[in-house]
Amino acid sequence: MRADGRRFDELRSYSISPGFIGQALGSALITAGRTRVICTASLEPRAPSWLTSGGWVTAEYSMLPGATSPRGRRDPGGRGKEIQRLVGRSLRAAIDLKRLVGPSGGLSLVCDCDVIEADGGTRTAAITGGFVALAIALRRLRTQGLLVGEAILAPVAAVSVGMVALDSAAPVAMLDLPYAEDSRAAVDLNVVQLGSGGLVEVQGTGEQGTFSRPELAAMLDLAEIGCEALFVLQQQALAEAM
Repeated sequence: MRADGRRFDELRSYSISPGFIGQALGSALITAGRTRVICTASLEPRAPSWLTSGGWVTAEYSMLPGATSPRGRRDPGGRGKEIQRLVGRSLRAAIDLKRLVGPSGGLSLVCDCDVIEADGGTRTAAITGGFVALAIALRRLRTQGLLVGEAILAPVAAVSVGMVALDSAAPVAMLDLPYAEDSRAAVDLNVVQLGSGGLVEVQGTGEQGTFSRPELAAMLDLAEIGCEALFVLQQQALAEAM
């Protein structure tokens, strides 16, 4: 039994609150256990100068100083920059960039993911909540006549999995690690998946040793279970936002 009483294949308590920031084109607050991330999607005034056709989606990620103890720094640093590149790649995988076009040409959107409380899984929560904020923004652009057609290929969600030892037993595969589990995991894996079934990215590290192919398969199976549940939660949030 895990410290919080969950099964090995069970997500933390999740919620996605759409429209959390009234001024944003699209926004959502995602809560995963004690981790909370505000995601906002905004239309940039112009597309990147190197873009010759279609549109573009990028992301920024930051953590409020008080999101962790002891206090963090406002500068995202190398870790934050690596995470925002991951979030941007993940969101672009969900979008047909060639169709991200309005009457005046290609559209560029940025998704800001701001962690207000961190207890593990901030990057995966940013991806899952960021998609909801982006989908709301695209819907509003279509309503306003600024987007010609539907640009979403499939929803995208992400979750953490890992090999964690309970007491003195051998490590076992667990879904959706909070910090207490993530910090002592023998293996840490972040999995990004599309609702259409394809994997976007798998980031895996043997933190305290190696892992076998059967163990990798077990972790990927758990990640698929978690992402399927998160796709349902995203759909519910988008229905609420209508």
